[in-house]
Amino acid sequence: MEKSFKVWDYGQMVTINTGEEFTVCRCGAGTTVFGEKAILLKATKNHLIFITESGAKVKTPIDNISCTIGKAQKEGYFVSRRKFEQFEKIINEKVRFWNDKKSIFENK
Repeated sequence: MEKSFKVWDYGQMVTINTGEEFTVCRCGAGTTVFGEKAILLKATKNHLIFITESGAKVKTPIDNISCTIGKAQKEGYFVSRRKFEQFEKIINEKVRFWNDKKSIFENK
């Protein structure tokens, strides 16, 4: 069942739906962006939860789609309503998070 949510996105309130396609990415040098496709999986009381093609889960506050939290925020990722194909200079890269204990990148 598809659910709709009103969220703040770069200066305006917009409506988004579960199952809708987004892009989770981070900025590189210059105008290059690194990231991958994602869909809005679900919402909890306080968060929106997105899942990427590689299986990484990325959370944002329920009322502000562009600000990630937790591991994604630490690694500089953000969620964009633009579809992956709409980016001019994007490099398809799995969303990964650094694990200090294991000293490796993980996507979960």
